[in-house]
Amino acid sequence: MFATFDNHHHGAPHVAVWLAMPLGAQEALVYRDPRRFFVPPYVGARGWVGVRLDNRPSWKLVEKVVREAHAFIENKNPKNPQNPLPRRGRGQGEGAGKGEGAGSR
Repeated sequence: MFATFDNHHHGAPHVAVWLAMPLGAQEALVYRDPRRFFVPPYVGARGWVGVRLDNRPSWKLVEKVVREAHAFIENKNPKNPQNPLPRRGRGQGEGAGKGEGAGSR
């Protein structure tokens, strides 16, 4: 997931979208324009950034940061052939290929 919609979440005074962003982007955006960008609760500690949508946003800027968030998550996707990181999941990791999986017991 690269984005989530915030419609006055827990009484927040705004409508916004929360976006997963690369390291450093949150600080740069919030510092540059704190009336438009903010650190969202829960996911803000992981670098996500909130973009207010209810105060006449620049839709071109909104489109730009949404596309950046999508590209950031897409590049982390293990199915992406350009991503050299191994996927740790079902059938991979410790014991994979050694007959120690769930089906071998």
